[in-house]
Amino acid sequence: MGRVTIALRLPATGVLAALISSAFGCGSVNPPRAAAPDVPMGVGQTKCQIAKGQDNPLVTEWAASEKANLEAHLARGAVVVAYSGCELRLLPDCPVRGGYQWRRTTTSTDVIEIRDEDELYAKLPLGAVTLEGELQRSGRLAVQTTVSGQLVLQGLVLEDIARNPACVGATHVMGQLSVGAFKLRSGGSMKTGGGVGVPMVGGSASTSSEEVVVREAGSPDKCKEATEQAPHPECRSPLQIFLQPLPETLVDRGPPGTVKVRFVSASSEQKWNVVVGDRKLCETPCEKWVDPVMPYAMRAEAGFLQRDHVVELPDLREHQTHGPLQVRAHERSTAGLTGGITATTFGGLGVAAGTVFLAVGCTSDERKGMCTAGAITLPVGALLTGGGIWLIVDSGPYAEVRPDQRPPQLGVGGQF
Repeated sequence: MGRVTIALRLPATGVLAALISSAFGCGSVNPPRAAAPDVPMGVGQTKCQIAKGQDNPLVTEWAASEKANLEAHLARGAVVVAYSGCELRLLPDCPVRGGYQWRRTTTSTDVIEIRDEDELYAKLPLGAVTLEGELQRSGRLAVQTTVSGQLVLQGLVLEDIARNPACVGATHVMGQLSVGAFKLRSGGSMKTGGGVGVPMVGGSASTSSEEVVVREAGSPDKCKEATEQAPHPECRSPLQIFLQPLPETLVDRGPPGTVKVRFVSASSEQKWNVVVGDRKLCETPCEKWVDPVMPYAMRAEAGFLQRDHVVELPDLREHQTHGPLQVRAHERSTAGLTGGITATTFGGLGVAAGTVFLAVGCTSDERKGMCTAGAITLPVGALLTGGGIWLIVDSGPYAEVRPDQRPPQLGVGGQF
């Protein structure tokens, strides 16, 4: 039964092909493939996934220079960003028509307290990585905000994003931005406990830390002086952004020259790691925009005292024109391997027996029957041995590449 997809078999297949090629002097006709660069992986922290679904993060923890950069972008037009939970990256080379209109609101004050890392990543995701040390030292962070109004996006033209290659990677546009004044404080909390490595007798010890201002901008008293035309100059610091997700047709785009690949496992019980060199890209099921020039492989743990399954993928450049691809990894077939070993064993015995029968029977007129038996047993044994070897090779893990016809169900994991 023929396969309708392109499959790559066991590494043993590659070894056999190499031996045949060497014997007949044939070289590879495939185009050369680039070596994997030594690029460090991203942060990818689990806690950042908690914050990934929040589309209204605070920016009070941003440095003054970053806020000035944001204000400059707001003055030029709609601000497009790439947002991934713990990181929000402005895309200055992705200009989009649209502008922000000031809307005065009732002046309001709020205080957000943070006492552990889970709260830190949930409430201040964009600055969580840099504020972890301060939270551990002081035991408490508090953000006091005073809002005087909002900047609201007007006249957005999404077609600009679709036409501009510099917008690749964009995920959101800033739809609104609250402005005002704020103070970010640390400390001031009471911790109860014996302390680290200090034994206490007759009760627990209590420690407290002095509250200090980590960052601040603007004057809360000036926020009441905002007008219908503009906020007060001392009460216009960016406080919180409200992100508007871009349509899937705009987000789901890869850099020029890349192809979208869905990596899946043929068995629901077997997970495969997608790797390039020694670097893990993702675990099945996953979806990525990848550079088809790179040499990709899929690796799975085979179990105790067994070698891991490793399948090198075929050159994806040969299938790039088919659009989105699906790479499906199949684990070793135990039945095929067992059948192959059995057939090879009995086939080898048949070859040996046939050789003996021919050697003995064909040299004597009195043993013509053994000669005939050898003439039958030897080719049958050879065929059985060859079939067994084929079953052993064919039973190994392999990957099939085919056009991905299903609608996307998995989030795009990134790009390489």
